[in-house]
Amino acid sequence: MSVGQNLPNITIGYSRGRLLVSFGAGLLLTLLCAALAFTWQQGKNITTFEVAACYVGAVFFGLATFRMLWRLISARSPVVFISRVGIRDIRLGDETIAWSSVRKIQIWEQRLQQFVVLKLDPLAAGRFSGGFLRRALSLMNKTLGADSVIVNAGGLTMDVKTLLEACRQYWGAGRPAPSDHSVPEPEPEPEAVS
Repeated sequence: MSVGQNLPNITIGYSRGRLLVSFGAGLLLTLLCAALAFTWQQGKNITTFEVAACYVGAVFFGLATFRMLWRLISARSPVVFISRVGIRDIRLGDETIAWSSVRKIQIWEQRLQQFVVLKLDPLAAGRFSGGFLRRALSLMNKTLGADSVIVNAGGLTMDVKTLLEACRQYWGAGRPAPSDHSVPEPEPEPEAVS
């Protein structure tokens, strides 16, 4: 029995601490934008653009804060599942990505945020671009430079480096062992003609 056969299934959920920090930051920015928008209307040298920017900021940060609050309330179940068979991120879809269809696993950095990127076989990648939202997400990833499936570790209980190492370990254990057909069979020797 190999070491890869003893790997337990991993379930990764949202981290309440990280979500609370995001919720607090979003709430603070929402209140700041709303306060500036409502008190600036009574100011004298404030342009309409500045007031409009504060309203847009209050709406944007308000929606982000509501999203974090929703995640805090509903973050009871895991969202990423890693097993010997493959990886499944329910934020992307209900399908499991088999390790045999993963060609490469790497970290992709966009500005200050890091992601785990799974480079897939073209046939498997086609399954993840079925719906309109998935196609739009796939096109957005291609324009940003990540032509693959992205697993975001932001807000999860596992950081990016640990997620990458776990994916590589399970990827190595879950892939079929390469069969060694490179040894040629001996050719029969020609018979002497008399």
